[in-house]
Amino acid sequence: MRDTFFFQLDNRLHYGIGWSRGLGDFVKAQGWHHVAILVDEGVAAHSPYYAEIKPLLAAAVDSLTEIKMRGSEEPSYDYLDQVADQLRRLPALDGIVAIGGGSALDSAKALACLRTNPGPALDYRGFDKVTVPPVPTICIPSTAGTGSEVTINAVFTDKSEQRKLGINGRYLNATYAVLDAEWTMSAPASVAISSGMDALVHTLESFMTGNANPLTRALNREAFRLLYTNLPSLIDAPGDKVKRQALLLGSYLAAAGLFNSGSGIAGALSYPIGVHFKVPHGIAGGIFIASVVDFNVAHGWYDYAELLDVVEPHPDWTAEQKSKRFAEAMHALADHLGVPKTLGQWGITRANLDHVVSLVTPLQAAFNQNPIPFTGETDARAMLALHTA
Repeated sequence: MRDTFFFQLDNRLHYGIGWSRGLGDFVKAQGWHHVAILVDEGVAAHSPYYAEIKPLLAAAVDSLTEIKMRGSEEPSYDYLDQVADQLRRLPALDGIVAIGGGSALDSAKALACLRTNPGPALDYRGFDKVTVPPVPTICIPSTAGTGSEVTINAVFTDKSEQRKLGINGRYLNATYAVLDAEWTMSAPASVAISSGMDALVHTLESFMTGNANPLTRALNREAFRLLYTNLPSLIDAPGDKVKRQALLLGSYLAAAGLFNSGSGIAGALSYPIGVHFKVPHGIAGGIFIASVVDFNVAHGWYDYAELLDVVEPHPDWTAEQKSKRFAEAMHALADHLGVPKTLGQWGITRANLDHVVSLVTPLQAAFNQNPIPFTGETDARAMLALHTA
């Protein structure tokens, strides 16, 4: 853990179950007259809350342009350019309200920049390529997972290169974030679980990375407590809004820690298999994360004791005993949520293991953030083999 560090958090948060019923008044108070609402197509089609909130927002502004964001696949740079053309044709735009999962929110943050910065989206791939401040945004997650509403990152697929690369930097933060559990209640169980595992991966990898610092570790501890204690409710009590609200906060804190300290093995492995085999990002990370914990504990890294103490204190146990118990708890949680143990249903098998390994070996820089040395050709191969049929 670093003793010297930089920490960034540039976001104004509004928190509460049902807060969005005042969204129209809030937008009016900002002086926004012309608003675009970028909403995940699934939310638009299936959320009773959206049907309630949209007319309230429309009544508060002079014009409301609705754009339904494609939710069937993760966004690409080509898709960004298509939607950016629509936004650039609007004669006036004071702000963007984005509602949806991580892909929709990532897209909205990038599109807010493309409204004020010319050229194709690929021109802004990387860090701090955006030079003109974006249109103000309100990001409202409909899943508790990516934490896009608090980060300065937005991830997209470059179809020509078949890899995920982000638009990142100081202008990629949402102006406002809204955490309101009402939006999460219509999410299918599979989506809620995938998103929740994504948040868990974020906080565990942020905790593990060599760039962790006292502030990120504090966020990690509270995020882990909220996620670990409330994720089982997605199966046991799916209608519990209080627990859904707690998951939203856990996701937010996990993401705030992650973008200040970096990610690790599970997150890195999930990107190429998501692009090439369409494995949902959260499920992919959820499949690998307990194995990453196993790997680190087996090699003598026992800092997980600090996280176990948050949810299951054992004052007389050694750090090794606590860390081994923590590993067991991660497997048990994944099993309870029905996270698959193998990648076979997406076509990843022993027969094409060499090909998959070739996709992940370029990710050594991300692997290097793990507290225990981990190599692509040897260790990643062994970990992938654990999860192939």
